[in-house]
Amino acid sequence: MGRYILAIGLLLAALAVGSTLMQQRTRSSASPATSAARPPAVPALRGKPAPNFELPDLKGSKGSAADFKNKVLLVNFWATWCAPCIVEIPWFVEFQQKYGPQGLQVIGISLDETGSKDVQLFVEKYKMAYPVLMGDESTAELFGGILGLPTTFIVDRDGKYYSMHRGLVNREALEEELQTVLGTPSQSAPAATEKPPASSAPAPAPRADTTKS
Repeated sequence: MGRYILAIGLLLAALAVGSTLMQQRTRSSASPATSAARPPAVPALRGKPAPNFELPDLKGSKGSAADFKNKVLLVNFWATWCAPCIVEIPWFVEFQQKYGPQGLQVIGISLDETGSKDVQLFVEKYKMAYPVLMGDESTAELFGGILGLPTTFIVDRDGKYYSMHRGLVNREALEEELQTVLGTPSQSAPAATEKPPASSAPAPAPRADTTKS
């Protein structure tokens, strides 16, 4: 099952890259007026209730969505053998540190079939400082079926889907979504307050003393 999911995940990633290139070409050839007239598409699942789940963590205790009530959730389905997962996991660690105080909770759901021991070693290696739960096919079905790994969901504070990302996420786009759902302003640096520039005119040269003694 794992290798089958990986193959689908790689195919989805390739299709995503091809789609992105096509969109970029389309945008470059479209007039500004045409581009401005097309608002971004809203995901079909947005606003639908996300499932409540209860899964074992790496120590055998239970963890559930109810434990994170009133939080914005980033739910990431992944596995230790998934190459794109290894790329994006450090981003999720950073997001948790950066936006955790504002209400974000990252949750990793591993679909590894070899047990929690291997997952624990991976978690320690990549310093995954957020909850990691052990999932299976039934967990994937709760989320409408996981066609490939990684697959990432954003769930708002009301427990409703905001978006879903199949394959390797676009880091910048995902962070913008998180800022929107969290109600966080963009992290662009504020303009520094500068003093009025001094006059650029050259200072007058001192006059020679023409007084004769």
